[in-house]
Amino acid sequence: MGVLYIATVLQKNGIDAMVLDADIEGLTVKEMVESILSANPDLVGFSIMTPQLMSALDTSALLKKSRPYLPIVLGGAHISSTLDDTFSFADCFDFAVYGEGEMTMVEVIKRMKQGKTHEYLNGIQGVIYRDKDGTVRTNPPRPWIADIDTLPPINYKLIDITRYRIPTMTGRYVVAMLSSRGCPFKCTFCDAPTTTGKKVRFHSIKRAVKDIKHNYDNFGVRNFTFRDSTFTVKRSWVVEFCEAVIKSGMKISWRCGTRVNLVDEELLKLMKRAGCHIINFGVESGHPQILNKMKKEVEIDQIYRAHELTRKYGIRTYATFVIGSPGETDETMRATLKVALGIRTSLAMFFIAVAYPGTDMYEKAVEEGVVEPRWWAKQTWDPKLHSAFQKRWGWTADAGAIKIPGFDAEAWQKCATRAFYMRPRFVWDTLIFTLKNPYFLKHLINLSTELLPFYKIPLLFQKTNINKEYHSHSKCPSAPTVDYYNRKDVDSKQKI
Repeated sequence: MGVLYIATVLQKNGIDAMVLDADIEGLTVKEMVESILSANPDLVGFSIMTPQLMSALDTSALLKKSRPYLPIVLGGAHISSTLDDTFSFADCFDFAVYGEGEMTMVEVIKRMKQGKTHEYLNGIQGVIYRDKDGTVRTNPPRPWIADIDTLPPINYKLIDITRYRIPTMTGRYVVAMLSSRGCPFKCTFCDAPTTTGKKVRFHSIKRAVKDIKHNYDNFGVRNFTFRDSTFTVKRSWVVEFCEAVIKSGMKISWRCGTRVNLVDEELLKLMKRAGCHIINFGVESGHPQILNKMKKEVEIDQIYRAHELTRKYGIRTYATFVIGSPGETDETMRATLKVALGIRTSLAMFFIAVAYPGTDMYEKAVEEGVVEPRWWAKQTWDPKLHSAFQKRWGWTADAGAIKIPGFDAEAWQKCATRAFYMRPRFVWDTLIFTLKNPYFLKHLINLSTELLPFYKIPLLFQKTNINKEYHSHSKCPSAPTVDYYNRKDVDSKQKI
């Protein structure tokens, strides 16, 4: 959502902006470059999380090859977590923005329009850049936006909203909303306090409902997903919000994410009346020892109780778990699997623990030697080992995953996923749900191919077609040049 906010704010300040969602469009790196160049932009920006770093650098390198003087900026959670780190191994971009980027980009572009050299970046809060001598400069941080009501509502004309669907929601398409920014909790695996701030800043109730109504009236949107880190962190705000939605008369369906210790029976009852369709509970583990190590600050009985109450009021649940965090053993995983099956959640996802930058887990994992420092500079993807689905959804124990002697995170991930999704109860519940919501069939098929990957079985006389061009773009060079050379273990004369 960050790039949509930035583009909207730029437009409000009289600056033309376009958004390309290469993921939803299904574009390859080469196709993304062609699409960007066809728009003849004056500046290109990438909002990236850590798994997207390499593809962003690949794309930037190819853009620079075609248009060497095209300004390119990187931003997003990865930059906010690592600051100037990417400058140490890549020079295929010009500058980076950390923190909230809306006003930073407005200031940058206004200075660019004045025709100044790259020194125009000097002094702009939230910017990291190389000066004329090649020294990387990190400007002071920009303060968090105290009143997020001052931001304009996202202009969803920037994208084709009908392309956005998620398996946990009914209806034709879903629009993402944000009613708050920030997270006060200390979960060791999460970078939200680093990337969005520890203090939670809320939209006013009037503004939150107004944004929903705008999309309801102008785009026919009936399904919303709130991307807040913890939607129910302030109970009084949620109560007032739900009452306002009910009073508005809008018949909407929405999803949110929260913690099991931040819901109660009366609140869930009210949320259901206001259209809450599904809640994503970050359960993470079913063993007290692991929950304590994660600084999750919840109890096992709260996990069961929250799911029981949510189910009682007809709200679906989506529980997420983390496999292979520090201290994980086969015993703790058996406890987690018992909880995952016992809470009767509608859907579940089991992610392999990854020590992302900006998290307490990363700092301690490096100290303990269970993850390689700055692993993100070496991350790759081998499609012969893992499907794109598995890589995207954190089913792989690649670079960044915690290495625990004697513990096989990938094996447990597969075991837990199959144990959950191949139960007779789940099959029956899903059959009923799919009959009522045929849209879900597509998502069910995608999941089934990963649970029972028959497509990986080689057929007689089947030819394999390896995309060599993709593999040549799959790594970021450790010491790039303007021509973007491959790594040292590849012929150094070969250019991309």
